[in-house]
Amino acid sequence: MTTWWRALSVVLLSLATVTWPSAAQAGTTPQFTLVHQNALTTLSSPGTSHFTTTLRLSPSTATASANVTIYPSLVARSQLTPIVNGAGTSAKPLSSTGQFDLRCLRNGQATFSVTLYTHGPTSTSTCLGVRPRLHLTCASGLCDGVYPLRFVVKLNGTWLTKWSLLAVQTTSIAKPLDVGFIETLTPSALTHPKRSLDVLNTIGHFAASPLTLSANYEALAAMELSPTQSTSWRTALVKALASPLHRVVAAPPGAIDFAGLVANGLTTQVPQQLTLSENLLTSLTGRYVDGPVLLSGTQSPASLLALAGAGVSDVVLPEGDLTVPPSNTLTWGAPFHVEGAGNVSALSVDGPLSALVSDTSIEPGRRAALTLATLAFLHFEAPYARSSRTVVIEAPVVSTSKTFVSDLLTGLRHDPFSRLTTLTPSFNSSLIGTDNSPSVRTLAASTVSTWSAHNVSSLLTLIGAVNSYSQGVKSGHVATALRVAVARTEILATANQRQSAINAANDLLNAQLAQFSIDASAVTLAGQGTSLPVTVNSRAPYRVAAVIHLVTDGLSFPKGGAIPLTLSSPTQSVRVPTADPRGSSLTLQIVLTTPNDQVVLARSAVQVRITGTSVVGYLLTFASLFVLGLWWWRTNRRRPKGRHVK
Repeated sequence: MTTWWRALSVVLLSLATVTWPSAAQAGTTPQFTLVHQNALTTLSSPGTSHFTTTLRLSPSTATASANVTIYPSLVARSQLTPIVNGAGTSAKPLSSTGQFDLRCLRNGQATFSVTLYTHGPTSTSTCLGVRPRLHLTCASGLCDGVYPLRFVVKLNGTWLTKWSLLAVQTTSIAKPLDVGFIETLTPSALTHPKRSLDVLNTIGHFAASPLTLSANYEALAAMELSPTQSTSWRTALVKALASPLHRVVAAPPGAIDFAGLVANGLTTQVPQQLTLSENLLTSLTGRYVDGPVLLSGTQSPASLLALAGAGVSDVVLPEGDLTVPPSNTLTWGAPFHVEGAGNVSALSVDGPLSALVSDTSIEPGRRAALTLATLAFLHFEAPYARSSRTVVIEAPVVSTSKTFVSDLLTGLRHDPFSRLTTLTPSFNSSLIGTDNSPSVRTLAASTVSTWSAHNVSSLLTLIGAVNSYSQGVKSGHVATALRVAVARTEILATANQRQSAINAANDLLNAQLAQFSIDASAVTLAGQGTSLPVTVNSRAPYRVAAVIHLVTDGLSFPKGGAIPLTLSSPTQSVRVPTADPRGSSLTLQIVLTTPNDQVVLARSAVQVRITGTSVVGYLLTFASLFVLGLWWWRTNRRRPKGRHVK
């Protein structure tokens, strides 16, 4: 019986060994990823070129074949959308490679080169004898343009399709497109710190590529205040900004009500919204911000005028703020003035292109190829433009990846159609209105916020209190948290919403103030010149400069009644010389304030008993002793003498 069970066990184990791999493979949904694709290619004089593609297959051991098809070049920007969305084009294809086996897999990846030709079908051998090639037929012999590509992969019997783009160059490029690439740092970067840190570290490797980071004070403050990752953020930022070609622009949160601040007498808070970012950036990296300011959210002419009053002359706007998005027209790429906003110069972010680079549903390699080819298409919209044209791309760090950034920057390094640039040169006043672009654009209708009188008065009080307390705080982290809390209250919102933000900032300040107290135990003075002990308790985990104020009519303080001290331990005592005590008991008011006396940290009433005497008391005591001694002497003198015993 035992032998029978052993034999059955061996049979079952053998069946499991055979079927498990098959089951595992059957449970894997076949898919492929476009890891890398050359998005740009230049036809040689004989009319040939090639581009390389790398595909990753899943499962990695699958039997696979591929087919690449090229379609006629695009003539309108609207044709890009279905390619990016994966719907493709309904146009008749120009050529197809036919199905070819992917037999050169390495770690599940296949790399092959596709040859383009306009006349002769010559091609090089790749991937173990496979010679994929595409016949490019061009109207009037001009092949410059951006062509849709369709990749069809047959994987374990399943057909899968993905779309991409290929830019083809045949003629020389007179004036490449200027690309202002901005990697934005927002608080969301901290939700995926590894991904964001990888992107910053990757940027550091491209020291010769001009690009821009944005400085948002909420994000920078969160990085500085992070108890576990502040060092990692600081290191990555320093590395990303090590090159002088890498610049930073201030980028206040999109909900700030600049116009409301000015309208309600809080004009000085407008530059504070900008200097807060600059100060944090300098604290973290030692770098300073450039002149242009990156704006998000809904802007109005009044908000731009408020920024102009703070010294801002150049801004980058979301194109959705404009009545006519420039990307929907052919007249884009030049700086412009905004109607009703004075002499402020503006550029708008390219909305569709920025959405593409942030679309994490598209694998990084294909996303980079689509981005590079789209930039080439924008060049072809006006290939003979007389003046430089700038396209601004806003890419949140958290939505990109090191692979995408590396592929994009590598591609732009050798791109004949586009070149990276910092933002400042693109705001040259001589470029306004060039290439038939409008010199003035109009903002769409914006939301108007309301401020109550209580908003204004309570915010003014909060600002004064935070500024006062920050002067005494010897920890930059606490001051940063408080200043950011104040900045967050200056939002475009209803009066009730704004008041809630103000109250929250007040609660944060009060939580700091609640950490201080004064020992209210009764004190006894022994007399003239006796020092008065004052004990202050602090639960703050940082050093704070403060001033002790002593208020009473019953004592004098030869060295003054205001004693500065630095609280650096949980309990700190000082002894204050006193003089001229009056009476036997008095109440002493002790007030602890910030160095400029504007904020009370703690207060207490201390009962003081005076047990010593004055000079008059000493004279009376001496006189009493003299009288007592005289009485004793006279009493002894009058005592009758005793008789002697005979």
